[in-house]
Amino acid sequence: MSWIDAFLDDGPDYPAERRSVAEVQALLLKAGLGAKLPLGHSQDVSGMAALLMSDPKLFAMAAAALEGPHAPVRCEGTAEHMVIDDARIAMAGPALADAFVCGAKRVVLHDLDWPQLLWPVLVRTEQVYGISLAIDRPDARTIMVSTAKQGLKPLGPPQPVPLLALARLQKLAAKTFVPSSEASRQSGAGAGLQDND
Repeated sequence: MSWIDAFLDDGPDYPAERRSVAEVQALLLKAGLGAKLPLGHSQDVSGMAALLMSDPKLFAMAAAALEGPHAPVRCEGTAEHMVIDDARIAMAGPALADAFVCGAKRVVLHDLDWPQLLWPVLVRTEQVYGISLAIDRPDARTIMVSTAKQGLKPLGPPQPVPLLALARLQKLAAKTFVPSSEASRQSGAGAGLQDND
């Protein structure tokens, strides 16, 4: 059983800490880069920090989604009616938002790995770009997102974040760190060779 399955099965009793949205944004950005997501995708995940913090389960799912695997987005269809097969949320989420910004009327996602994370992706798209969206689920493996007259229900305020998910994100973020060595310090990493405080 994976850590995320165990976390979701354990119920609402888990150690958590209150963190600022700015701190979580920075951690999500670094974790996305550590997971080898493109910079823009990592920035999109980071921009959803407050939304992901609204529900500890969403936050934990986001950490699991960042751990991968990440596959390039495979699109078919037209600019107005796009289809994404084998959708991985960390890669397909930003592509979905971009499609609507560029005038798409409907995007179909097949076999989305974390369908629960689609809601914060769409709410952020509505908040940032002012595009109202609706979700339809015609079958178990298909999700259709389309433009709508009325937007989605907003998510709640940020909550304390689960320590287990926080640790998983910190582990991903650590992959962006430069190893400490004399050569790295001479090239500008760290506080420098002499402390001049």
